Amino acid sequence: MSDFEPTASSPATLERSQRERRRLLRFLLRLGHLLLATGSPVRLVETTLQRVAAVHKIAQFNVLALPTVLFVNFAEEDDVMQIEFTAEQGLVLRFDQIEATFDLVRDAERAALDPTEGLRRINAILAMPPRYRWQWDLLGHVLATIGIALVLQPSIDLVGVTAFFGLLVGGLRLWSRQRGVLAVLLPMLSAFVVVLVALIGARHGLQASPTYVLVASLLTFLPGGVLATATVDLAYGDVVSGATRFVAGLLQLVFLMLGMLAAASIVGLPPEQLLIAPADASTRTWAPWLAAVLFGVGHWLHYSATRHALFWMVVVLLIAQVGQLAGNAVFGGYMSGFVAAVLITPASYMIQYRLGGPPSMVTFTPALWILVPGSLGLIGITEMASSNRLAGLENFVTTLFSIVAIGLGTVVGTALYNLLFEPVFQRAGNMADLMLRYLKLRR
Repeated sequence: MSDFEPTASSPATLERSQRERRRLLRFLLRLGHLLLATGSPVRLVETTLQRVAAVHKIAQFNVLALPTVLFVNFAEEDDVMQIEFTAEQGLVLRFDQIEATFDLVRDAERAALDPTEGLRRINAILAMPPRYRWQWDLLGHVLATIGIALVLQPSIDLVGVTAFFGLLVGGLRLWSRQRGVLAVLLPMLSAFVVVLVALIGARHGLQASPTYVLVASLLTFLPGGVLATATVDLAYGDVVSGATRFVAGLLQLVFLMLGMLAAASIVGLPPEQLLIAPADASTRTWAPWLAAVLFGVGHWLHYSATRHALFWMVVVLLIAQVGQLAGNAVFGGYMSGFVAAVLITPASYMIQYRLGGPPSMVTFTPALWILVPGSLGLIGITEMASSNRLAGLENFVTTLFSIVAIGLGTVVGTALYNLLFEPVFQRAGNMADLMLRYLKLRR
């Protein structure tokens, strides 16, 4: 076990201690960046690193996490603070890598994991190959696209067309991997290609709405989860991190709008043809439940989640649909996301900490993606770009209210878990320990 409290030691011992300190510092920094790459709120990243540092008996440790920068400091023996920081950008983890990251965090919090071993495991996590071949990755994107299409409008015409565009965008995502700046421009490029083909199809009699096709096929670029996480950061007082993520999410929507505008200017389709009423637009009560299953299976394949994670992902998605439908029936559209977030937050924590399931970010993130904000935001920007600016502004304002409601729902759900569920589990564990001790005494 590492111990960084000041002691009287020989020069060789001090030099060895300093080397261990540097390795531990490097481990904490890289572990923090892995946690940031999972999309976790910065408050969770900071408290996790503090717990790991406490296991190593660091005399004084402070950490400040931002979305792309991490600051940590140790106390020197002469009480002079040493500040270290590092910045990494562009790191995106698949779901299997997120699970491996939280496994590493669990091991590091339970015992003083050797920093060298910790760094080796971090390198192994970053080098993990996808669990499924590219064909399954592509199929997953298509299934997730069909799932969101069923949420937006359960129409046979829309589902069939979005399956094709999901295949197209999934192919673009595979092609752009490891291609540097092209991956940054991929949202704009994908929006341009999808809208160009969709509007040309609408000009020649395609019955599916180009706007709904755009939203469904570009679902992996919609920043609803990022904007909701930004609201959580702001609610906990992490203003810099929250504002940074919020602006980044809005900028992602702008990138999509630029690609859409470029394609629309080439085709020249009248704005009133952007929202075409499907021929079979009747309500189907089964659509949300099938959408949740398809969405879960699609993300399980596309983001390379482990086999045991699929069941829990679908469970949380179904809970999200229940919460959204119940909230919409009782409170209206603005609060449907709030009710859903209040339900899925403790459910995802319970799955992670008490039921042996995957980390909450693996089950919670897809549930955020299937909620309304990202889709409404893109529809609003689409309408603002056309002649229907008033409707677009209304949809966009609705988006902001919905995002704030979901973020606050996440905060409330976390508080409910900490106040109601966790104490019950702890008391049950204590009762089980007492019972075991009693049985041992009777023997």
